[in-house]
Formats: sequence, C-alpha cells, structure tokens
Amino acid sequence: MEKKKIIIAEDENIIALDLKKKLENLGFLVPNIVNTGDMAIKFAAIIRPNLILMDITLKGKLNGIDAGIEIWKRYKIPIIYITAYIDDISIKKCIKFKCNFDYLIKPIDNDDFTNKIAHALVA
Repeated sequence: MEKKKIIIAEDENIIALDLKKKLENLGFLVPNIVNTGDMAIKFAAIIRPNLILMDITLKGKLNGIDAGIEIWKRYKIPIIYITAYIDDISIKKCIKFKCNFDYLIKPIDNDDFTNKIAHALVA
C-alpha cells in the first residue's frame, strides 16, 4: 500500500520539522516542506499530495488562505490550516470558496492533530 503524501507549508522551520516528524511517525510521506504560498501551489501541482498542512501566515505574496483556495480550485486537495489564532474573516473566505478545509491551533495538540489528519484523508 502506497503511503499518503502530505506537503507542509510553514515558514517557521522548527514547527515545520516537528510536523514532519509527527507525520512520518504516523506513517505518512512528507515529500516537501515549503515556506511560501506560491511554492505550495507549485508543489501541489508537481506532487499531487493527499493533503496539505498550511500555515495561514506564510512568506511571500500569497498568504496560506489564498494559496489554499487556489490549490483547492485547481486540484481539489484538502487543506488543514495551522494558525496561532482563528480569524472569522479567514474562515468565512474558505467557506465562500467551498474549500475542503479544517484548522489546527498552535500549540498543536497531538490527539487533535491525529484526528484531523485522519478525518481529512477520508473526507
């Protein structure tokens, strides 16, 4: 059985590496870590992952919300957003575009992390 692929879009290196370790310990393949919205879109096209973990605030022109919406419109890849806080405007924007998304709040709870990954991959 082929491992599920998950891209991490996170501009804080320590957080990205911690997420990668958690995912690999759960048996997932993490083919790429990116730190900009543009790179997330580029690698979504190349790798076609099963899921993307996307920080809402990324380096570059595109934030995580806008990159996630673009990825969903083009490739229908589900997104789990990572944020230190939830902002109603961002959530409303995702709902407007009917994106398949969920979110995790930093610091990330391990049980919540595992449950949301599993849910996103069967949805």
